[in-house]
Amino acid sequence: MASFDSINYSLRPSKSIQRYVIFEGARRLQNHMDWEKMAYIGLGSVWFTDFTMAHKVLGIEDMVSIEAHEVGYKRAVFNAPYATVQVKQGYTHEVLPALFLDPTYSARPWMIWLDYDGAFDEGCADDVRSVIENAPANSVLLVTVNGHEMSYGRVPDRVERLRDIFGAIVPDEMPKRACRDERMQETLADLLLDFMQSIALDIRRPGGFVPGFRIVYQDSAPMVTVGGVLPTKGASKLVRDLVDAQDWCGRPSKPITAPHLTLKEAAMLQAKLPRKEKLTRAIIQSLGFDLEDQQIEAFQTYYRQYPSFAQILS
Repeated sequence: MASFDSINYSLRPSKSIQRYVIFEGARRLQNHMDWEKMAYIGLGSVWFTDFTMAHKVLGIEDMVSIEAHEVGYKRAVFNAPYATVQVKQGYTHEVLPALFLDPTYSARPWMIWLDYDGAFDEGCADDVRSVIENAPANSVLLVTVNGHEMSYGRVPDRVERLRDIFGAIVPDEMPKRACRDERMQETLADLLLDFMQSIALDIRRPGGFVPGFRIVYQDSAPMVTVGGVLPTKGASKLVRDLVDAQDWCGRPSKPITAPHLTLKEAAMLQAKLPRKEKLTRAIIQSLGFDLEDQQIEAFQTYYRQYPSFAQILS
């Protein structure tokens, strides 16, 4: 079953917040970068939520969505939200090489989001390598993967499995406990960023790869999103200064685990915000319902980005 048949990507609150974090960071970078003619490349599925944000937040017009599933391709063509969205049928490893050579896209920066719903594997690694080797200067590369520990094998085999994927960047002394429970997502995020940097160094990309995004989030499955900029040599310091700034938003210190709330619950919580003091579980219980401490903290941190959903009955 294709993922779009089991997951509505527009209705997951933690995923929605993650998108806001990504596009807020991209918007900040855009104020300092030559992105006037940027193209957006992604895996829009049939929902195109990130494409809509790319257009509305960043003003990007030319966009390409890659879809391999036969039925999904036809649905994606039907659901494309703008006239300038091109849907390309095929797998990423088939479509990307053609885009690298297409003069429509090759002469301007990309924002490319490889938003996989499965585990990071050798095929994903090849995609990342090809983007870093071929993407135009000043492009942004983002990668999202499933970070569930069981996606990478049994506990005794996980370190070796990661070494199969990432090669020598996996330390010989990596302990097995680094690949268990929520530590697996942190380990995976760090390895992905190291992997991207190592490729840029190996090919001597002039501006290198500047890491800027590192997000762990969870709705049903624990997910990891990392990324950064492939700047020109002249823009490298500027980008590093921006992503190293104290108010940079692209590296939340804690996983995003937004609660699934009813409209009434969300409204009651929002009526208590903003506030300097932390919302506590006792306050929530006084409102007539209950949440876990981690959920309360996530909502208070991201309540402005929390999505509002309603079902309209006719």
